Amino acid sequence: MWDYVGIVRTTRRLERALRRITMLQQELDEYYARFRVSNNLLELRNLVQVAELIVRCAMLRKESRGLHYTLDYPQPLPDSGPSILSPLAHIKR
Repeated sequence: MWDYVGIVRTTRRLERALRRITMLQQELDEYYARFRVSNNLLELRNLVQVAELIVRCAMLRKESRGLHYTLDYPQPLPDSGPSILSPLAHIKR
């Protein structure tokens, strides 16, 4: 994740990360079917699932915003809202 899904991203590195995560998922599925389930195995499975979600969401982002910088899409979308939300912004004083 650190090498391919860091702060500065590219579509190519995200695709590479997804391929590696898919390989890990396949290995885990094989291991999961043959061996006794342990807390460490469950935690590893959950970490791989979260990694996949992060990569897939990053691949859907077609803009750069804040610390999520994509070399393929260096600008924020022009019609997007603010990137910092304040919980008190909606309260009238």
